[in-house]
Amino acid sequence: MRIGITGASGMLGKALVSHLSATNTIFATSKHKYSVHKNTVWHHFDLIDGDSLNQWLQEVKPDIVIHCAAITNVDLCEKEVDIATGVHIDSTRIIANHQSIYGGRLIYISTDSVFDGNSANPYRETDATNPLNVYAKTKLEGEKFVQAMSNGLVLRTNIIGHTEPGRVSFAEWLLEGLIEKKPLNLFYDVYFSPLHVNDLSAIIGKIIEEPIVGLYHCASRDSISKYDFGKKMAELFELSDSNINRVSVDNMGFKADRPKNMALNIDKISRSLSYQMPNAIDAILTMKQNMSQ
Repeated sequence: MRIGITGASGMLGKALVSHLSATNTIFATSKHKYSVHKNTVWHHFDLIDGDSLNQWLQEVKPDIVIHCAAITNVDLCEKEVDIATGVHIDSTRIIANHQSIYGGRLIYISTDSVFDGNSANPYRETDATNPLNVYAKTKLEGEKFVQAMSNGLVLRTNIIGHTEPGRVSFAEWLLEGLIEKKPLNLFYDVYFSPLHVNDLSAIIGKIIEEPIVGLYHCASRDSISKYDFGKKMAELFELSDSNINRVSVDNMGFKADRPKNMALNIDKISRSLSYQMPNAIDAILTMKQNMSQ
């Protein structure tokens, strides 16, 4: 199968290239060069360049595009609205239009941040969205083009793992701080349902073989506060947690507002795939196992 992956040098993109290249031909896009994998052809261009994106789609003719590319720096999106719009909305529209015309599939990686976080329960796919910041608003707008397709799939998620060189993911920042005993301010009032990037890659591989379409939440089967996540990471990595400070997100003075409850209900995808989703602690254990290897 011919699979296009945008943002292929990022956290999820790298994992997907590694996971899917064994049995498929991968056409990977990124702004910067990255490592070589078998059955993988790299193309380097900026997704906000619509002409280059259209040219890539016309040349590659992918059976499936997995649209991972995103500007995940939430505060940066507040300052660079045009870039966030180009990556999350405009590029998604172009890919969705192409795949619809040529009968291809599109898997769009969205976010758990499309809700305002005021619910006391994990969010279901049927719950009303109310994004609080530019990042979430533009990601939600991108979802609409995919949901209008007959062959489109939106996966809302929150992943942890190792990201590309020169960048540091939340879990990497946390682990580095624990090792180096740096002060870590972790939120007791922000909850999420983290999924390790390897697990999401495996789930997407299953979806490629057993297609589903529409909107699905794809996350751990439970939720945890950022503070408790940090404490648990320290425990499992056998590190001191004395440098973890229990703080409220309200006191951080971020440029962009953030939802406090990002927990996702995963009943729908579990039923559709007959798949037992891992829990939040499993994400930490997988990260530890990867590092030991």
